[in-house]
Amino acid sequence: MIYKSVKSVVDTITWAASQDLQIDLPSDGRLTRVLLNASFTVTACLAAATNTQLCQYKPFQNIKIEGGGGRTYWGMSGEQMGRMLHILNRLDFPGSAPHAAMATNTIHAAMILHFGSFPRLHGRDNPFDESAFIPAKDETNLKLTITTAAAADISDTAIDITAGTIKATAYQVLGKPMAGGMMPVSSSYSHPTGGSAVSDLGQEFDIPTRAFLRRIVLLTQDATAISSGGPLLADDIISKAGIILPMETRRLVEIDDEALASSCGVLADGYDTGAAADANKVEGYQFPGFYVLDMRHFADRVYGLDLRAYEKGAAKLAFTVPSGSDGDDILIWYDQVQPYMGK
Repeated sequence: MIYKSVKSVVDTITWAASQDLQIDLPSDGRLTRVLLNASFTVTACLAAATNTQLCQYKPFQNIKIEGGGGRTYWGMSGEQMGRMLHILNRLDFPGSAPHAAMATNTIHAAMILHFGSFPRLHGRDNPFDESAFIPAKDETNLKLTITTAAAADISDTAIDITAGTIKATAYQVLGKPMAGGMMPVSSSYSHPTGGSAVSDLGQEFDIPTRAFLRRIVLLTQDATAISSGGPLLADDIISKAGIILPMETRRLVEIDDEALASSCGVLADGYDTGAAADANKVEGYQFPGFYVLDMRHFADRVYGLDLRAYEKGAAKLAFTVPSGSDGDDILIWYDQVQPYMGK
């Protein structure tokens, strides 16, 4: 019998600073989505004029899902990558929000790890999207690992996390074979610019190959110190982005940062700052430094650019970098899928 299931994986996981917190995910069928809900107690009220840009997502440094043998299905590692996932959720799930409002000394976060290509369908949420899934039934040790940031990394030197809990909910389709579908194989990379200018898409990175490339998600941040609420999202780290195919001697994509931001802009709201008088607030306009290169616009409408036959170095992500500051960073997440033929 084929049926769909929603399962609360754990009641609570206790938050701890600078640790790898692990959750055992169910291995019953096709895993299509994982929802995370978190609540944190902080030492001071965040309604004051403090630096709290995306504060409730800064505790999440890395977010990974790995199976037995070290296979990575979801790899999102870098600096405070919960911020990127939150903004991506705002793009994929318009109107999404945490499960509770911010209180005096409590903040909340909600994040969705969705593996398919259709997070919404016909205007409605689509949690059992089988266009791509983790073949959990074929795994024996499927784990979600959350690497937490330091307690003081949430805002500034005056505010720390003192306690917290994280809950996980898994969405599965049961009763179907694992073979014959697509599985996620996402990965990430962080690049410190070093403050050096690079012209004409001269800053290049090898795009992972042997998979379909659905999209590339970018988050650029400046060198603002943690003591001042940093790092902060910044829209002046890159001035142009591109995808270059050297073997075909062509630039598939070449777009300036303003056009790229406008094509995927996500409007921030009050909860994304946490303080009405915050000097680093982003409320009322799109998140600075957030960009998406969606390859489904250029290739397959479901899975994007087919790089399965490409060798390493045959597809490049490239940037033009204006002069900046040492400590500026480009955070890169490659959203990719591969056919899964079974064990």
